[in-house]
Amino acid sequence: MLSSHERCQVFGLMPQHRADLTCLSQTDLIELRKRNVRLCAQALPVMEMLYEQLSHAHSMVLLTDASGVILHAMGDPGFLERAQRIALAPGAIWSEAVKGTNAVGTALMTEAPTVVNGQDHYLRDFHFLTCSAAPIFDHKGALLGVVNVSGDRRSYHPHTLALATMAANMIETQWFKDMFRQSLSLHIHPSANGLGTLREGVLALDEAGRVLGVNRRAIEMIGQSAAQLRRCALPDLFGIELPSLLEHGQSYPDLPLQMALTKPAQASAQSRGGVGDLLVAAHVEAGGAAPARCLHGVLSFASRGKSGATALGQVAPVATPSGSDAAVGAAAAVERAASLTRSAAALEQAGQQLSPAGEALRPPVGLSETGTLRQTELQAIQAAVLNCKGNLALAARQLGIGRSTLYRKLKDLPSHTPQ
Repeated sequence: MLSSHERCQVFGLMPQHRADLTCLSQTDLIELRKRNVRLCAQALPVMEMLYEQLSHAHSMVLLTDASGVILHAMGDPGFLERAQRIALAPGAIWSEAVKGTNAVGTALMTEAPTVVNGQDHYLRDFHFLTCSAAPIFDHKGALLGVVNVSGDRRSYHPHTLALATMAANMIETQWFKDMFRQSLSLHIHPSANGLGTLREGVLALDEAGRVLGVNRRAIEMIGQSAAQLRRCALPDLFGIELPSLLEHGQSYPDLPLQMALTKPAQASAQSRGGVGDLLVAAHVEAGGAAPARCLHGVLSFASRGKSGATALGQVAPVATPSGSDAAVGAAAAVERAASLTRSAAALEQAGQQLSPAGEALRPPVGLSETGTLRQTELQAIQAAVLNCKGNLALAARQLGIGRSTLYRKLKDLPSHTPQ
C-alpha cells in the first residue's frame, strides 16, 4: 500500500484528516444511474448472489462507476448504519483523491483486485473497515466500475476477494453476452476443460471473422490489448479463416479445435514466473523461434452461449421459423436459468470456504422474477432433462454444468431419481 499512501500525500491528504462525507444530490445520483443503466442491470442480480453468500459476515456489497461514485449498496442493516456515518452509501465518492487509500479507489487506480484491511486505509477514520474490491471491464477493455465488499475488519476473510473477483467476472460475462447477442463468439482456453467456465476467453466476431470485442480473459491469454485485438481478424491471431472453424465443427462437433497463436506475446524475462518461461525467453533472445502457444477454441452465438445446440460449427440462426415461438421462448428461459445456475453454483462453491463454522452457506435466493433462484434452477433442470429425453449427459452439457453436479441437483427433484 506504500505507493497508494504516497499518492494520497500528493493529493494533499493527511492520515488525521477528517474524511470528506459529501454525497451527490438525489437528482444527480439518479442521473448517474441512468448513464450507467446497463452496468446496474447486469450487476444487481450478481450483487444479490454475492451478498447472500456473505450474509454471515455482517458486511455490505457496493457497486461504483468508473470514477468511484457508489451507485448501489446492499447489506447487513447493523453494518449499514455504521457505513452511513462514513458515507459508505450511494452517491458518495470513494476515489483515492477523496477518501485516500481504500479498496474501491485503489482498485480503480491499479485496475486490479485489491484488499485494504484496517490500518492499510490511509485515513484513520476508516481503520475499522476491511474492504475487497474487483474492477469491472467492458468489451473494449475500459473500466466500467468496481464491485466491493466492505465490513468490520474483525470479519476479514482472505477468500472474500476471490468472491468479489468472481462477481466482477460474472458481470463482465453478462455485459459481453448482452452486447454481442447477435454476433458469433469464439471461446478460447489453454485447456479444453476450461471452456464454458468463468476462466474462458471470448472474442466476438463479425461475419468475416474480424474481432468486434474481447473479454478480459482473452486479453490475458493472447497477450495483446483490447484495442490491438479489435484491429485483428482470425487469420491474424490464429492463422485460420472462419469457414475453417465452421468446417471443423461440422466434422468434429464434440471436439474443440486446437489453435496456435501466430504472434505469441513477447513478455520480458523479469515478468515471467517459471524456469521454463525463462529458458524460452533466453532461447528467443539468442535468435531462436518462439514456440507457438496452443489454445482450444469453440465457436458459438453469444445469445445462446455454449450450452444447448451451439457447439463449434452448429451456429444457431438469427431468424426463427414461424410456429416455433413457444419452443424458442422455452429455450431462452432454460438458457437464462442455466446461466443463473452456473453463476450461483460458482459462488456457492467458492463460498464453502467462507463459513467460520466450516458449514456450507445457504444458496442464493431472490433473483428470479417469478420465484426463488432455487426454483428457477429446478425448472431449468426439469426442462433440460425432458428436452433431452432423459439423457443426463446431454442435459448437463446443455445446462453448462458437470454431470455430477446435475446428479446432485436432481436429488432435490421429488419426481426424478438419477439412474
